[in-house]
Amino acid sequence: MLKLIKLVSLFFFICGYQSKAQDVGFEFHRENKRSYKINFVNFNNLIIVKTKLNGQPMNFLLDTGVDKTVLFGLKDRNKIVKKTSQKIIIKGVSGQYKTYAYKVENNLLELHKFKDKSHDVYVIFDANFNLSDKIGYPIQGILGYDFFKNHIVRINYIRDFVKVYNPKYFNKSLKSYDAFDMRIHKNKPYIQAALKQTKEWQDYVFLLDTGSGDAIWVKQHGDIDIPPQNFADILGYGFSDIIKGIRAKAKAFEIGSTTLKSPKIAYPDSLSYQGVSFTSKSGIIGSEIMRRFHWYFDYENNKVYIKPNADLNEDFNYDMSGLVLKYDGFQSIAFYNNIFPNVKVQNDNSEGYNKINNSQEILIKLRPILKVGAVRHNSSAFEAGFVEDDVILEINGRKSHKYDLQEIMKILSSEEGREIKFTIERGGRVYEKSLTLKSRLSE
Repeated sequence: MLKLIKLVSLFFFICGYQSKAQDVGFEFHRENKRSYKINFVNFNNLIIVKTKLNGQPMNFLLDTGVDKTVLFGLKDRNKIVKKTSQKIIIKGVSGQYKTYAYKVENNLLELHKFKDKSHDVYVIFDANFNLSDKIGYPIQGILGYDFFKNHIVRINYIRDFVKVYNPKYFNKSLKSYDAFDMRIHKNKPYIQAALKQTKEWQDYVFLLDTGSGDAIWVKQHGDIDIPPQNFADILGYGFSDIIKGIRAKAKAFEIGSTTLKSPKIAYPDSLSYQGVSFTSKSGIIGSEIMRRFHWYFDYENNKVYIKPNADLNEDFNYDMSGLVLKYDGFQSIAFYNNIFPNVKVQNDNSEGYNKINNSQEILIKLRPILKVGAVRHNSSAFEAGFVEDDVILEINGRKSHKYDLQEIMKILSSEEGREIKFTIERGGRVYEKSLTLKSRLSE
């Protein structure tokens, strides 16, 4: 599975700190402004918005599964963190890995003209906490609850925009939408939906998590009804945690008046994941489900509204290679500009020879290094001899850095029996390998 794009929401637990009682939060640039549209980059169904933090341009993941704003990937703490910054312990999703964040208050965070002039940011300098390496797109931070809490927020996955409404002037009719009562628990949104794993329907409480690239996660409990066709897998990553569990396909999933057939489902190992635990039957709805609907979030009134979009009936594809891929640093790639610029026939007496301008320019660009993070046991990749830390140079004859992750995912989940060719580097030597896609969940 391409775990780096099946990103789980980065749950972290902040110890010994309570939120401020009064917080103005995000505001429109004009008091009578009714709404504001914010375009986003839809990267493997994750919502990435362009922001400015204290005037510095950055990319943030918009993540309903995170309750604080997090900044990471910075190297020089002395320029960012004041001596008075509060040092806070944070824990990964397993509850075992710990690191530190520094709370920096009163920052200006801007999404175009939607601004918070006193935004609290938790700065993490731990190199393990770096989303860019995991998903292959430059991300410097995560924005969660603070973005949603005071406004009505519309998410349109088809047209790649978020629209923020001033509640005072909101008058849109949502009669064509299914309305849900939404519970805000630890600043995260939960709704009730029904799941048919094998034979019987069961009601679950699900976290709505735009920061998870997967479909459905369900907490394992005493009377769990895991489909018989399943396999052990690495489900995803926290900031340094590897989350293991079981993958399968459920019979059906019912959310409001809509029923989805054969959705992907995963059961995280309780030892490696402690993210959702306030009820015995709880789980996560990720963006592989959420992208199939239009959404309105109304945190103040504890309501959420959904309506199916054009992607509703797309198949739930899953990896058939067994490769767990990750980005690990960058490589320098040389690009030659103007090797033979302005090649043209002379108009003098040179008998028509090409006149070549010898000015050249060599550009050195950084491209992410794609590596094998792990190989699923008894998978096609395992049988083909892939091992951890193999560097993927080419896929089907094309340089790996020329693919985005969505293209790679489509290739490795495309068709059972399809042969995929790779060029890899291992120990300084280059090898050619191939594997045949094989389903582990044949119906």
